[in-house]
Order: sequence, then structure tokens, then C-alpha cells
Amino acid sequence: MRVRIISFGTNWWAMHSRDLDDPYCFRRRAAWFNSAGLKCGRRLRLSWVFPGQIRFNRTSGFQSEFPSRSVGRTFLCSGPSLLDGRTHLLFSRLLRDPVPDCYLVTVNERSHGQISFRSPAWMSAGVRPISISLRGQRYEAMLLMGPEDWIETELGRWLVWRETGRLMLT
Repeated sequence: MRVRIISFGTNWWAMHSRDLDDPYCFRRRAAWFNSAGLKCGRRLRLSWVFPGQIRFNRTSGFQSEFPSRSVGRTFLCSGPSLLDGRTHLLFSRLLRDPVPDCYLVTVNERSHGQISFRSPAWMSAGVRPISISLRGQRYEAMLLMGPEDWIETELGRWLVWRETGRLMLT
């Protein structure tokens, strides 16, 4: 599956390689992870109601020093899988073919409005949650959306415009 990144979650962390004698085990040979999280002052809270993460290996073409350079780029992925109760999405490699099958988007209450997560109608059937953090009225949701998929907030219906590659309010 080809996934275009529209936005990342707040929570970033790395896992070093097993070879601690390697001087690059913490940088070049590390795996990088991202998921939904909520900032409370200076603290990051993992208030997962739907735990999950995305992963970039060193061979994926992801530049950990400049994660924003991956926004708008398309990666080859194996598709979401469930492991230890968490959804995992592995980004294998950067693609030159810019036509994506789906989009990785992260939404929150400040930018996109409140979502009624208790209602089954807050998203179309094709939307696949990767990670959702919820604390009171605040939330951050990392979602995998197809070109015809949508999410519903108090502001209206959001969908990805294929022409611009952005999440837009309809």
C-alpha cells in the first residue's frame, strides 16, 4: 500500500539498534516511531483510547532530523497490523510514484473541531484509526484515510482532496 503523509502525531520516540558498540546506533541506525499524544503544559500525555504507532526504519528514506520533510511524500507500507493490542504501520521506503492509495492524517479539537467518538457515524467505513489520545474534551487522532473517506466533527465533514493532498472541510 502507498501512503502519503499529510500530518504527524505529537509523540515521537526512537529505538536504538542492538549493537551498542556501533557509534551510530542511536542516530542513523535507529527506528523512529510516532503516535497521537496530548501536550499538557510541558508534559506529553499518552492518553490512548486506541493505542497504535507508525514506524520508520533506517532504510525507509525518513530523515529523523527533519520529519516535516516527509509531509506530502508517499511511502510504501505493509498496511496496518495488530501486535500486542496496538495498531502498527511500518513505512518501508520512500516512493517516487506520487499516487497514494491512502493518506495518514492527524486531527485535533483545536484545528478540526470536536468529534463525538461515542457515535459510530463520526467516520466513514474505510477510515482506519492508527492511534487516538483522548483526555476530557481534548483529543488527537492519527487516521489512515482513503480518497473517498471522511470524518465528521462539529464543524462539518472533512475529507482529503486528492488534487491538493490536504484534509479539507466540505
